[in-house]
Amino acid sequence: MKILLLVAGGRGGSDFFQGLLDGHSQVLTLPGYLRINKDFQNMLSLKHPDQISKRFINLYPHYFNSKGFWGRFERHDRLGKKKNKFYVVNKKKFIKIFSQLMSKDKKSKINIIKNLHMAYSITKGDKKCEKKILFIHTHLVSWTKNFVNTIESKDTSIIHIIRHPLASINSPIRTWLNFKNGDSFFPKDLHFQLDLVFNGIFDLMKLKKVYIMQYEKLHWENEYVMREFCKMFKIKYEKCLKSSTKFGLQWWGDQASKRWISGVNKNFKININKYYFFKRDLEFFQFLTSKIIKNYNYNFMFPKKKIYFNFLPMKCELLVWKNSFKHLRWKQILSIPIFYLIRIFSFNKFTMQNKRLPYSVGSKKRG
Repeated sequence: MKILLLVAGGRGGSDFFQGLLDGHSQVLTLPGYLRINKDFQNMLSLKHPDQISKRFINLYPHYFNSKGFWGRFERHDRLGKKKNKFYVVNKKKFIKIFSQLMSKDKKSKINIIKNLHMAYSITKGDKKCEKKILFIHTHLVSWTKNFVNTIESKDTSIIHIIRHPLASINSPIRTWLNFKNGDSFFPKDLHFQLDLVFNGIFDLMKLKKVYIMQYEKLHWENEYVMREFCKMFKIKYEKCLKSSTKFGLQWWGDQASKRWISGVNKNFKININKYYFFKRDLEFFQFLTSKIIKNYNYNFMFPKKKIYFNFLPMKCELLVWKNSFKHLRWKQILSIPIFYLIRIFSFNKFTMQNKRLPYSVGSKKRG
């Protein structure tokens, strides 16, 4: 069984893409991402199958009742056309099936992960069919690195979902400064988002073979892109690939977006909210990501200017600094000059990587 790891770009639609694969007869996946952290790694080291499955339930309670906190954040409690559906998975049955599956397999970390997925699929009532892809949403670059370093599996590839670089910077800044009054977006978080756009692809290329999935194309050319995806990974094209669902029910996007996203949108537009940036900031970001923009056939949205460094504070930085003072987070306030200097020396024309970029699924030509 081939393993595909899904890694998100900046608000890049990773949950949306995973939702397109929901219900595919040959794809084994969960309704969300796996946090490949110390807790997860400790779970893999447990000896007895019942211990493993019970720990998995404790780590991911929202996969067994989507009315919990994370289920509510992801709007898995507001599924379906009327936004009134949720899902429950029988825990006792899951534990029993996982134990049965493990009794037939040699104990290894990859078999534990595979059988957790298989037990979940059987418990929730999926049709029996040969699974060709184990699709794991590792979400973060760091969690993906942990997976690759923890799990020995040669037949593993990475799908990195991206959008226009300027949109990948704009969207998380706008979203997290407004969600819950910005109580979780500070200098370190801004640095994380910028680093993801500038270095995320290249960091992943050090781990495994990487394929790019462009969020915009999933909307504009949905059927073409998904047929190409199926062809590449040798699975059947199925009707479910036209809509993003959870448990076969329409999914509307998470709470952070503050919108109800109805699914594939052929009229999807790339928008930049200029309130969060000075014009020079956007021209600077565009210059630093010009290779990505050109390679993936995005439009240059501003006049091309060669800005090698941006020494002045950017407007998004000023807004994040203001947010830190607003919430009186002293640790975050003290970190302002540190991350400001890190940004200047880490994100400039001389630190941008010039490696050949991965192929984008659905591109007319293979890279």
